[in-house]
Amino acid sequence: MRMQFLISGVAALLLSASLSAHHAQAPFFDQSTEVEIEGVVTRFDFRNPHPVLYVDVTNDSGEVEEWQIQFGNATGLRRRGWHKDIIGPGEKIRARGHPSWNQETHGMQGAQVVKEDGSVLGASVAD
Repeated sequence: MRMQFLISGVAALLLSASLSAHHAQAPFFDQSTEVEIEGVVTRFDFRNPHPVLYVDVTNDSGEVEEWQIQFGNATGLRRRGWHKDIIGPGEKIRARGHPSWNQETHGMQGAQVVKEDGSVLGASVAD
């Protein structure tokens, strides 16, 4: 009986830890504004909990900055037609989304991505 109680307690702790591990985006990204970038895709990690698109962007000083575009979740993106091969290295894109609060990083979230051929890959924070 004690063992069952102990196992139940441990299971409850683990479940509550995993539920609280998912975090809100507002502490990391400024939901009140948007930025737009143009660059070349270097990698697309289509994975949970958050797919990430890596893009090299040349800034006004001529230096290349690596931007990371974070999306909501892979399941939500799949519902919108996304898959791991929808975009790949070498493709030129334009993206618009909510910028990172941290001014020392180059990131955005929930971006709309426009490919060079004009096709639009939409995403949202809630994906």
